[in-house]
Parts: sequence; C-alpha cells; structure tokens
Amino acid sequence: MVRAAALAGAFFLAGGAIPMIGGILMLLAPAPIIVYAVGRPSPNLRATVAVLLAAAFVTILAGPFAGLAYLVSFGLGSGIVCYMLERRFSFEKITALGAGAMVAASAVAALVVMGGPDALIKTIHDELAQGMARGQEFYRLLGIQSTIPADTQASIISLTLRLSPAFALLVAAGTMLLNLRVFWRWAGPQRLTYNLFGDLSRWSAPEWLVWLLLASGFGLFVPVPAVSDIALNGFICIAAVYFCHGLAIVGFYFQSLSVPSIVRGVVYFVVLAQPFVAALVCIAGVFDMWIDFRRLKPPSPEANNLGDFF
Repeated sequence: MVRAAALAGAFFLAGGAIPMIGGILMLLAPAPIIVYAVGRPSPNLRATVAVLLAAAFVTILAGPFAGLAYLVSFGLGSGIVCYMLERRFSFEKITALGAGAMVAASAVAALVVMGGPDALIKTIHDELAQGMARGQEFYRLLGIQSTIPADTQASIISLTLRLSPAFALLVAAGTMLLNLRVFWRWAGPQRLTYNLFGDLSRWSAPEWLVWLLLASGFGLFVPVPAVSDIALNGFICIAAVYFCHGLAIVGFYFQSLSVPSIVRGVVYFVVLAQPFVAALVCIAGVFDMWIDFRRLKPPSPEANNLGDFF
C-alpha cells in the first residue's frame, strides 16, 4: 500500500517537476493504486486508504494545496475506477463518469480556494499569458524569432478560456482511458472476471449520441453567449467520441487487410497531425450509424423483402 501510494504521489508531482515527460507521468497517477486494489480483498478500502496516503505524501512534499489538488482529481478518479471495475462496469461508463466527477470536483475546489469564478478566470488568464510568454522566450533561446502580436495573444487566450471545460473533460477522459488500458495490460485479465475492452475495432458510439451532436450543433447559433459557449464545448466533446468511432473503423480495416504495423503507425500519425484528416475520420464515425462501413449490423427484414420484390 505504501509503495502504491508513494508511486501515485510521485507521478502526480512529476507533472510540475519534469518538463514534458512529467505531464505524461502525471496522467498515470491513478494506475499504481488501481493495480494495487482491484481484484484483491477489500478493494474499495484498499483504494481509499491508498489515495489518502498518497494525498498525505503530496501534502508533505508540495503543500496542502497540492494535496487537495491530487485528492479531488487523480485521487477521486482512482477511487471511482476501482469501485466501478469491481462492479463490472463498461470502460465507456467508467471513462464518462470518472472524467465528469474529476472535472466537477476540481472545478468546485478551485472556486472555493480562489474565492469565486472571477478570481478563478483571472488566475487561468494570467497562467495562460505567462505560458505564452515562456514559450516565446524558449523559442528565442533556440534562435527562432517568434513574436505574436498582443491582439492575437488576447484572442488565443480568450478562445482557450471559452474551450477550457471541453479541454478539461477530454484530458480527464484520456486519463481514465490511459489508466484503464495500463491496468488491463498489467493485471486486468488475471484480476477481472469480464473482458473490459473487447474488440475495439468493432466499437461504436451509442446511436442516441447523434441527437446530442445535432442539439449542440444548433446551439452554436443561439445568440446568447453563455448558451453558445456551452454548446461549443459539448460539440467538441461529442465530436471527440465520434473521432474515436472513426478510429475504430480505420482499425477494423487495418485488421481485416493485415496492414503492417509501421504503415498503421504512419496513418495514425497523419490522422492525429492533420486536422482535415481528423475531421474526415470524425465524419466517418458519425455516418457509420447509417452507412455501416464495417457491416456489423444484421440485414434488416425490410431490405430482404425489397430484394425479393426486385
């Protein structure tokens, strides 16, 4: 328990101590406690005590605010994942509920600590401005003259603030998926009594999600700024789900055609690096509900009757 808690705390603190790589390690903070607790006697008690112990380690090393930040984010996510895995929840529900709980708890804690939404927005604005200044200074050290006009910086910061809820949810969802995958590779088949992921090349987004996509899309045109901002953030999150659906379609054909791994890696890199290609993959995920690119749905009786008529 001490080893798992210490490793979780070290991963969390690495985000602020190690450039670039530390951010990746920070996302893995729930993994040690999940591997330690799930599939063993009294898993929820194990996870709770380990999370509290990790929060105590972080508090001792980095202060009470860091300990609170761990507790309401990665610590809460660790406990939720352990609880839901023991109850045989699907990875989709674990990802959605875990990410939502992490973002909601973190937002509430930040509002309480900062003293209100105005102070929180100002703090985020100042952090973004300082980050852009540090980035430009880094480019100057490399000999690259990169000067962004002040009005452009203000526009970027304003847009980032508008999209911060969607970014936070996507990062939290990615964290959940990453840690579930690490657990499954490390100990999942031996600890769980069900297949957590199944065949991901056959995965599909739920059909009802398209109605939320349409509603958020129409909400973008509402002339009320607060409503349009909520719709924009929701549209981005739902589009990310359909992007994963499109990746599953690509993976299905890679598997069917026995495409070499190096070619798969190149294609995935292009998909992630090129926004236009990523948009096409997302659109494929949306229209798969009607076109059924992978022919996974059984033929409808109406189609069979129509064929007999002709």
